[in-house]
Amino acid sequence: MTDVRVWAEEREGNELLLTWEWPDEAGSTRNDGADARTVAATIGVLTGVSSASPDDDGVAVVYDPDVISRPEIAAALRSALSLTDDLKTRSNDMLRRLPKYASLAAAIALDDRMSPVPEFARQTAQRRSSGPARMIPGFSLLTQLHTIIPMMRSLSTWSRTSSPEDVEAHFQRAGLSRDQLDRDLATAHEAIAHARAQAAATTARVAARATEAADQARTRTRDWLHKQQEKREP
Repeated sequence: MTDVRVWAEEREGNELLLTWEWPDEAGSTRNDGADARTVAATIGVLTGVSSASPDDDGVAVVYDPDVISRPEIAAALRSALSLTDDLKTRSNDMLRRLPKYASLAAAIALDDRMSPVPEFARQTAQRRSSGPARMIPGFSLLTQLHTIIPMMRSLSTWSRTSSPEDVEAHFQRAGLSRDQLDRDLATAHEAIAHARAQAAATTARVAARATEAADQARTRTRDWLHKQQEKREP
């Protein structure tokens, strides 16, 4: 990955403001908003992170320093910025893996040694289709993700609270890994943020056009009244 400089500014309440800077030749091709959403989603699924959200200057992170360190958060930031596939590609790949997550949840539900929490995950995943993502305007995918994300969170919690040996065995049989689950969960969160940003941009464009049309109407009305006044004058 091209070198990127990273800064972490300490704020009150175990909050960090993460910022970064690309070399000129790399930075000119980056989308700052998309980068911030990718970083926030990637860091937001880490154990010990309470929240991660785009800030005016970067990404604001609230974390527990007893669980996760600043170097670990910085490493996750660099990992997020090193992704080569775009969000649509990663979203489609994530959706194609849903049958594997369904199989994983079903296997856990039938394992007497496992927590029953993933039962909801199994039922949810079985109702989901694995068709390609539609990223514009994004509402179809957004509807799916509001159901998919709780399922993935349930599996993520299970993977961190159950026996490491049992977790690894179940992941291997499903053809998955905890790292893959974390990446897919981050992609799901990023896709929601993207869809909301698209919707906000569309709303802003419609509002701007409406304001422009109203201004034009007022101008035409004012001009018409002025002409009518001129006609009445002797």
